[in-house]
Amino acid sequence: MTVHDLMRELAEKAGHATTVTAGAIGSLYSLFTQNPIGFICALVAVASFVMNWYYKRQDNRRAEETHQRHHILIQQRERNKV
Repeated sequence: MTVHDLMRELAEKAGHATTVTAGAIGSLYSLFTQNPIGFICALVAVASFVMNWYYKRQDNRRAEETHQRHHILIQQRERNKV
């Protein structure tokens, strides 16, 4: 694992934790104060969750494609050795 991968993973985890925490605090705040700000916080939390999910899905797809290409290259090298 490279430093770049580690930093990206840490940023993803921090982003998820921040999203969940902000959404929960905003929602609880709106329950106790009857303020519409909590609804906005909940919308932002859901939007952030969807965005994080989308980009993680794209990252997994790219990793799978890279893995497949690497696997194909290894098979081609083995064929060329014989």
